[in-house]
Amino acid sequence: MKRIYQILLVLSLSAVFFACENETKVCDQTLRNDLHIHFSRDSAGIVRDTVMPKVTLYALNRDSIYKQQPLKDLFLQLSPLADSSVFYLKVDSALVADTLIFRYQRIKHFISPGCGFGTNFLIDTVITTKNTIDSVVINNKSVISSNDTHLTLFFFNQ
Repeated sequence: MKRIYQILLVLSLSAVFFACENETKVCDQTLRNDLHIHFSRDSAGIVRDTVMPKVTLYALNRDSIYKQQPLKDLFLQLSPLADSSVFYLKVDSALVADTLIFRYQRIKHFISPGCGFGTNFLIDTVITTKNTIDSVVINNKSVISSNDTHLTLFFFNQ
């Protein structure tokens, strides 16, 4: 009889553990809303997607996010504690780096009792240096999902 109680206790604790783990995954996916940036070039009036050969990206005062990878898209986490974020972007080891400054409004929203609150962003301004970046187009100011392309960076033809 004691053995049955032990087995039931282990099964109950396992069920609680797996239920919590599943909710954690749901919370992580729900709370995630990265700023999606796409790379392009305008060559003789024709806009083309482009892959940059050795992308290095740092968030100011934080670790590297991407380090020397060929990429055509970036996904950045904006700071939920500040109204701006600054990034250092180098798209090729032979080129000069650019600085990206994002200014935005933070909008808190309730997700669920288990997940708590998340932060959405509304982009106000994007400021860049012009070392390799020609221009920036804001495609979608509202950052509520990583599935949307929020910005397109156009680069000078090298």
